[in-house]
Amino acid sequence: MSVMFALLLALTWVVSDLAVRSASPDVTAAGRSFFSCLGLCLLAGRSPAAARRSWAMIKSRPGTLIISGLLGVAVYALFSLQAIALVGVSLPNLLLATTPCLSMILGMLWFGKVGSRPAYLGIALATAGAALYVLGSFTIKQGLATGSLMLGVGAALVAVVSIAVYGQHYAKISQGHDPLDLLPGIFGSGTVLLLVLLAVTGRLSELWSMSAETLALLVILGIVIYVPVYVLQHRLIHLRGAVYMASVSLLVPFGVRAAEMLLGGPAPGLVELVGMGMCVVGVYFVVRHPLRDR
Repeated sequence: MSVMFALLLALTWVVSDLAVRSASPDVTAAGRSFFSCLGLCLLAGRSPAAARRSWAMIKSRPGTLIISGLLGVAVYALFSLQAIALVGVSLPNLLLATTPCLSMILGMLWFGKVGSRPAYLGIALATAGAALYVLGSFTIKQGLATGSLMLGVGAALVAVVSIAVYGQHYAKISQGHDPLDLLPGIFGSGTVLLLVLLAVTGRLSELWSMSAETLALLVILGIVIYVPVYVLQHRLIHLRGAVYMASVSLLVPFGVRAAEMLLGGPAPGLVELVGMGMCVVGVYFVVRHPLRDR
């Protein structure tokens, strides 16, 4: 599950970057969330019992699911895509590399989580390795204005904090439930919030006026790629905790680089290789000594 999650998550970055070149970040966020929600609702209807459980969760915990949709869907999708559009992929990747440490700190401060020393060591080593790797290949768009840079950094920081809080929040509310039962309510509410934002800003019409190529990209991104990503992500959070899931996601930039190399891109340099090694060893420690979240 962890390996498949990391590979698919790497693919989301590649396709999201293509999508945000064709449409604005808010339209891309709403479109991919809509198709992801559609796929997850179809998955929830895999059996009458599963559909009843998902509907019961929506009726009994609407406020909780709206908070989850705001943090894990609307805010994260909007601000992470905005950061990519403003400053490229490198800087958001660097800041997202801090997610496991931030999630661990939030878990201890707000959610009463306790872990082992090997797990803490692994989290620190994996985060440092991921940061070193990103710094080794760090690029900023040429001619980028200081204002745009600051906005991009701010958007990436909002996305990091949002997804870290969401992971711990979801780990708490999913206890005692099939993790798939919560996803239609979470992604439904998050998608509605993004559509409301487009309506308020007068950009809702862009959803049905986009080109066929952009629409195809969003369908592939939302249904084909993100639905299995979200299923694996939330199962990992449910089984192993938010810090475990965030640590595994640190392997994503390496998957992106491997894909670039297959397409004729450059091989990693020395700094990147050292960062890769540190990150892989750190993730190994986390996998072998997960935080006792459950």
